[in-house]
Amino acid sequence: MRLSIILPVLLCLPSARPTPTQEPLYPPPDHKLITPTLDAFIRAQISYWNSSGLSLAVVRRSSPHTSDWQIEYGSYGTARADGTPVSPDTLFAIASDSKLFLAAGVGLLTHNTSLVPRLRWDTKIREVLPEWGLMDEEMERGTTVQDMLSHRTGVPRHDLSGYARKGGVSEMISTMRYLRPSTSFREKYQYNNLMYEALSHLQPTLLNQSLESYIAEHIFAPLGMNSSTYSVADAESRLLPDGTRQLAHGFHWSMKDALMNQTGVLTASEYFQRPGEEHIWAGAAGILTSVRDLSTWVAMLLNEGRHPFTNASVIPADVVEHVALGASVSLEKAEFPETSPKVYGCGQNRFSYRGHEIIEHGGSNPGYKGIVTRLPHDQIGIIVLTNDDDGVRVMEPVKFRIIDALLGFAEPIDWSHRYVESVADGIKRNQAVTPRPLPPLLRLPTTPFAQLQGRFRHGAYGDFAPCLIDGGEDCERELQLKNATLRRILAASEDVPTLIVLFKRTFSTYVRLAHFDGNLFNASVIWTTPSANAGEEDVVVGLDRRYLAEWVPASAAEDEQDGWALKGDFWGKEGKVPELESEGRESAEVWFERIS
Repeated sequence: MRLSIILPVLLCLPSARPTPTQEPLYPPPDHKLITPTLDAFIRAQISYWNSSGLSLAVVRRSSPHTSDWQIEYGSYGTARADGTPVSPDTLFAIASDSKLFLAAGVGLLTHNTSLVPRLRWDTKIREVLPEWGLMDEEMERGTTVQDMLSHRTGVPRHDLSGYARKGGVSEMISTMRYLRPSTSFREKYQYNNLMYEALSHLQPTLLNQSLESYIAEHIFAPLGMNSSTYSVADAESRLLPDGTRQLAHGFHWSMKDALMNQTGVLTASEYFQRPGEEHIWAGAAGILTSVRDLSTWVAMLLNEGRHPFTNASVIPADVVEHVALGASVSLEKAEFPETSPKVYGCGQNRFSYRGHEIIEHGGSNPGYKGIVTRLPHDQIGIIVLTNDDDGVRVMEPVKFRIIDALLGFAEPIDWSHRYVESVADGIKRNQAVTPRPLPPLLRLPTTPFAQLQGRFRHGAYGDFAPCLIDGGEDCERELQLKNATLRRILAASEDVPTLIVLFKRTFSTYVRLAHFDGNLFNASVIWTTPSANAGEEDVVVGLDRRYLAEWVPASAAEDEQDGWALKGDFWGKEGKVPELESEGRESAEVWFERIS
């Protein structure tokens, strides 16, 4: 991948009158949606970025309340390591595009008259889920279903605290009281997957039915979304008519590290969760589906909750409307001249583009990216799914080029060039680090390196046990230091004192703590998984996912144990939030205290 190369002059679209205001454009029904020009553009994007695979669906009808739906599919690249091509029926993880299904499921519960008391959007969640608790008392008492759906509780992501536990989602909810908020209640939008996971416990609590079963019964089945599932085992067992596997492999840029000028090697892996592990993220990011199934889903949303072909009601129209209404400001300032600020409803962002309203959400899981977009006034839907972990740089230009074409703009925006620049800027930011001091300016920690080991604990994140490399046999046993993957991780770091934490979570395997200066360490969260090709080295990602860790010695005066303060956006905030203390225990976004 050569970021200095800019795409050649982009292909021109047929001339049409620009539409400066939001006037629905209803072309003849025989107008092709994926034109040869669009097809060539998509192939050029995939080739430029050396991307793996992409699946596309475009939905449109000539005017509201008609049944003349036009749906076209585009399939590009490779679905699996064996060269299986992408098809409209290839299954992808849609990650956070699953959130709207959960929100629709909550909406269906508000229409369930058998529930006593009735569930409402403004129901206080503590009245429904007995496990509920948050660190801040006002948040704990006041949080409603709507607050959770619209990311306005004040609690940031804290994604690494969400992992499979023996007590399942119920136990996860009970640990949320240990998560530090990043801002005040309802003050700012703070995206949080855990809130959607907590809401996935409504169906088991109120109906004694799993979320997965409920969505399959009330949404998948009525819409004929027969390929859609939450089950990894189910998805991995499915075959297409030609005998090939239906589930796409995820492709990752293994060993990528911008700081070291390493672009990585595109490597396939099996699905990032193994069968039985997926329930913990079902509500926030659990659906595996195809663009064929999603085209019916999007058409139903454009049809105000009715099946696009039978007109049978699937989701009440007031629910479809409610979940799309902006309840929090997710983007306070427009990113580009053609776009507006964004508001967030329930599992959807809402904004305008070149005078046309867009409702959409993106999804990101290891090895998969996706976007589900609709333009309600123009009766257009677009679904783009990719199995490239860096696929946003392909997916977004493709989406916007399709929108520009379908709206008839003679001058398409050069989104591909914008993403070339965005990627290059991201690399520069990653490389703009403060050099580690050299002796004699370099300071050692106030505690000997060997004593930084031990076992530390956080109420939601669990145990954190740093192990000093070359720290003795106990460390070797703990980490299995003869593991070839771990040796590659250590070789990728500078020759500095390093501790490794075995931190097996949904999105992490290790935390690497490389000494910087004094009590400060550079922290990297690294995820590894076996390659889909037997005999290949494991996939390694996250080498340039950097945070800050501070060793905080014990304080006899304060009667406080020593521990590790993780910060530098380890908690995953959104936008600007009040700053914490600069050092010590109170500076920790996540505090791990010694227990042994």
